[in-house]
Amino acid sequence: MKTKFKIRKLVFIISICTVCLGCNKIIGQEKPNIIIMMADDLGYGDVGCFGNKIIETPNIDQLASKGAKFTQFYSGHYTCSPSRAGMMAGRTPYRNGIYTFIADNSVVHLKDKEVTLAEICKEQGYDTGFFGKWGLNGNMDDKTQPTPSQQGFDSWLATNNNAIPSHKNPTNFYFNGKAMGEMKGYSSQIVVDKAMQWLDSRKDKTKPFLLVLWFHEPHTELAQPDKFTQKYAKYGEVAGEYYANIDHMDHQIGRFMNYMKKENLEDNSWITFTSDNGPLNREGRSTNGLRGYKARLYEGGLREPTVMYWKGKIEGAKVIDDQLTFFDFVPTFYDLFGMEPMNNEPLDGASMLPALEGKKVERKTLPIWVGRWKTTLINNEWKIIGKFKDFVPGTSYNYYLINRKIVSYELFNLKKDPYEKQNLSKANIDKLNEMKLLIEERVRSVQKEIVPWNGQWVLPYA
Repeated sequence: MKTKFKIRKLVFIISICTVCLGCNKIIGQEKPNIIIMMADDLGYGDVGCFGNKIIETPNIDQLASKGAKFTQFYSGHYTCSPSRAGMMAGRTPYRNGIYTFIADNSVVHLKDKEVTLAEICKEQGYDTGFFGKWGLNGNMDDKTQPTPSQQGFDSWLATNNNAIPSHKNPTNFYFNGKAMGEMKGYSSQIVVDKAMQWLDSRKDKTKPFLLVLWFHEPHTELAQPDKFTQKYAKYGEVAGEYYANIDHMDHQIGRFMNYMKKENLEDNSWITFTSDNGPLNREGRSTNGLRGYKARLYEGGLREPTVMYWKGKIEGAKVIDDQLTFFDFVPTFYDLFGMEPMNNEPLDGASMLPALEGKKVERKTLPIWVGRWKTTLINNEWKIIGKFKDFVPGTSYNYYLINRKIVSYELFNLKKDPYEKQNLSKANIDKLNEMKLLIEERVRSVQKEIVPWNGQWVLPYA
């Protein structure tokens, strides 16, 4: 058993002794299955229930109509790997050294010390499966980099990065650590097939399960069956293929949901669909009017089309406007199970269970996002964006990353101006000064944890 599990087991035993049984939200109830589905580079306006009039997404829309859609649900970052780390570990990704997307053969990975969603569920007796784009290490063959196995998953089929050479017949999947070579079919179809096979193969089907389905779609390079491509041909090659790719992913989600119904699994399952970050600034992509795209800290890069369904808990075509984030999943799992945190690392989220029950989420710390050039913090309707002093080539990036200062600001009122058209930094000096204190304190707290990778400082590309 790994050292981190010995420590966590002790912490968990202590927490049982110190937390009243009444704090467990599911004491006396059957533990829910938990399914987290995530698209890659899907825009806020790229599905029907978030305003798209072209792309057919009936299965995602049905989850929203049966459950709830969230109008202000934020990713963990504006690029893929940091965002995924934010969800998996509940911490601003700069804390764990993931500053940008993890390229093939990079030394960067989600550190073993991080407590993941899967490890929390394992403590609660769950089976755990991961299928899709991992994005949290640079090399599945590098024994120094944790794979999903070392991060709490019993079984997994994953790529460390995007599907290669495209979504059709990908060649870079690993199954429980073994390279699979070319796999016939399309990525989303393969991922759903293998997830259903895993569910069928479980020895004890009375146990609850955590299933993480992180699709490669609609990140480039796109590919989908011809019938989907032909359906949108009139919109041109670039936009049409993008629309078709999302439609095909939604079709696979429909296959999975039909399986859940057939196996009588849906009624006791908490099901989430979201995206890792905003869309590319390219033809056909939609943020439904929000400013910015992928790799930008404006709303279009961070706000995600998120829906959830959980019979008896989240149902009835609700619209939830509370500001929630990927960082909130880990604290929510702890709250759901009545657990204390399994290590002493600072968390950056809060339990979202109150929001699901129509109550206010109480935050001890405000969420913060840090990028290459800028950082942003949101406090209720107010959002501040700070621009860092430029990096001077030839100087120590080590010093810059730990000590860089904010030199200019933008201030927006998201309630009155969700499209971030009016910078209020000069018009509302009192609010600006209040928000400056908050963001500067949060940046310092993150900078304290920044460390190099094997002596290498990995410069964020965006």
